[in-house]
This record gives sequence, C-alpha cells and structure tokens, in this order.
Amino acid sequence: MLTKTEFSHLKLTVAVFCTFFALVGFAPAQAQMQTTQTVALSPGASTTIVLRENPSTGFGWRQNTEQSSNLDLVRVIDRGYQAGESGLIGAPGTHRWEIEARTRGTASVVFIYARPWERKPPAETHVVQVGIARSR
Repeated sequence: MLTKTEFSHLKLTVAVFCTFFALVGFAPAQAQMQTTQTVALSPGASTTIVLRENPSTGFGWRQNTEQSSNLDLVRVIDRGYQAGESGLIGAPGTHRWEIEARTRGTASVVFIYARPWERKPPAETHVVQVGIARSR
C-alpha cells in the first residue's frame, strides 16, 4: 500500500508525463472522421457552413484546395472563428465559411481539421458537395 507521500509523488509524476506528452503533440491515434454535406444553390445564392472548432488545442479548419474540385464554380469566403457563448477559456467555438454559387455545375469543397505543424492526416474532413442549377 502506498503512503500518502508516495501517492502524491505518483500523482505528480503522472501529471508531469501527461503535460509533457500534450505539449509535444503525442496523443493516441485518432480515428479520422469524414462528414459530407450536400447543398443546392442557384447562381448568385450562398450558404454558410458552420464547423465546430477548438483552436486552444492547436486544431483549426482550413480549405483543402488540392482535394476540392471545380472551385471556379463557387466563391469560398472564410468568415473566421467565433468563440462559444460559455466564455470559458479553452472552450470550443465555431468556424464559418460562406460558399457562393457563381455558375451552373457541381463543385466539391473540402475542409480539413488539423494542426498546421503536424505532418499526419487531418483529424477530420468535411466535404461540401455543391449543386448549382438555374433557379426556377
């Protein structure tokens, strides 16, 4: 059985190791999650995409233009991060993107959620399939 002092030292050691691994970016392998959203717009119309984000963890959403397709058919505007309403430090908020349809066709806009300094696949991918047709 551990004495009170030994237990305190053990807790301190565990806390130091957890802090170290968090600071160097070591984390257990995360399952990569992909979501897909489909929107239908007419030329000139737009929609807002809202993605949950927590920059205090180092993660952030960004557009992946290499995986996106037919970006000439849409205009993607980064509306930025908005903190959550809780007011708590480190609490998640949302990142907003506006997608405006330019001309008829189908575009795919890919967003990735990753730490910019890491050289590994993103933790999440969100794909927006945009169908642009003439308004009726």
